[in-house]
Amino acid sequence: TVADAAEDAYDHSCVLLALAHAHMCGNPDALRLGEETFAFIDAHLEDERLTGFRETSSGEGERRSNPHMHLLEAFLAWHQATGERAYLRRAARIVDLFRSHFFDPESWTLGEYFDNEWRPAPGEKGTWTEPGHHFEWASLLVDFAGRSGQSGLTGLARKLYASAIANGLNRATGLAYGAVSRQGLPLDRVSRSWPQAEAIKAAIALDGSGGPDLKPEIEARVGRLFRWHINPAPLGLWIDRIDERGRSLASEVPASIFYHLVCALTQYLDGTARKDQYGLATSPVST
Repeated sequence: TVADAAEDAYDHSCVLLALAHAHMCGNPDALRLGEETFAFIDAHLEDERLTGFRETSSGEGERRSNPHMHLLEAFLAWHQATGERAYLRRAARIVDLFRSHFFDPESWTLGEYFDNEWRPAPGEKGTWTEPGHHFEWASLLVDFAGRSGQSGLTGLARKLYASAIANGLNRATGLAYGAVSRQGLPLDRVSRSWPQAEAIKAAIALDGSGGPDLKPEIEARVGRLFRWHINPAPLGLWIDRIDERGRSLASEVPASIFYHLVCALTQYLDGTARKDQYGLATSPVST
């Protein structure tokens, strides 16, 4: 039976992402189901001013940047799966929204919560930023820049990454906080596992993009992920939540984290495999 009847943009972005990869794997129904999902999003979730997508088909409540980030991820996956530029044009609209409303060029931060006019939400929510999402957006912007030729986006990705590293880390553990204000004050001091995985992906994406050598940073990020979240857990599982003093707060293992871990660590292993192919040293973490 239906436990939650809300039809929201975040969930549909995940449907699209899954179908894109199913299509790449040869699933015979994925393309048709993807087209049906796109039709639903266009008809029921796109706002009437064409400035983004609503949280739910009712259009009520605040607006968030996070579902748009995952739609960008899904649109890029469909471009990868089909090569059709229509999906890249969809992605470009999300990137334009990032430029015009989500990203603050003065603080190099990314807003999370907005009103219906895409102004920052009132109160603390309007200053709320998440280092993990800075990392996610950074890797997606680099991906889009590579596909579209908009090389200037790599600079914005680098600013997001620099902001998260400068203001979003717990100096005791080296792990990303859950949230900080635009001024860099911790708002959520718990370190979850998924931002650490996204930090790895961002560093991999930015390495070799014209900035500093991030290979030592990549190794350090992988090491911290294993030290705090993976090695202390039962084999095959992970510790999701770490407090600011490095103690486990986990009482459950969220299945959603598996997606972040798999994506980050397969990208890392792909990189170490290339090193090994050319006779270079392979990180002990990968073994």
